[in-house]
Amino acid sequence: MKNCVLTHTFSCDPMRVWLYLTNPTLQGWRRDVKSAELSDDGMHLVETAPDGSTTDIRFSVKEKPRRISCTFVHGRVQGEFTAILLGGGDSTSVECTMQVKGLGLFAKPKKLLEERMQMLAGVLGA
Repeated sequence: MKNCVLTHTFSCDPMRVWLYLTNPTLQGWRRDVKSAELSDDGMHLVETAPDGSTTDIRFSVKEKPRRISCTFVHGRVQGEFTAILLGGGDSTSVECTMQVKGLGLFAKPKKLLEERMQMLAGVLGA
């Protein structure tokens, strides 16, 4: 199992960051997601990548707009993700932790998180 922690600061309110983190297709910010299907209760999300592969995400905590916790499965890769949003007004810090197993020797979960944060920063203009 590989673990990583990443903190990123955005120059916008936590609610805006929350909206993007919980909706991967909002304004197409996640370039690695073609479509996403959210369950009626909002606690199960299935993302479809442009190559047709899917990621099954089950949320255990969605504390609006402060905390998100979930488990995910993408093929043989499994993991856990938690994001804590701190701040208010015009600044938000996001602390992300991710634990992943099944990626193999060359996997870099920190790189995956950094890519997502770069995409998010691009859409938020931060």
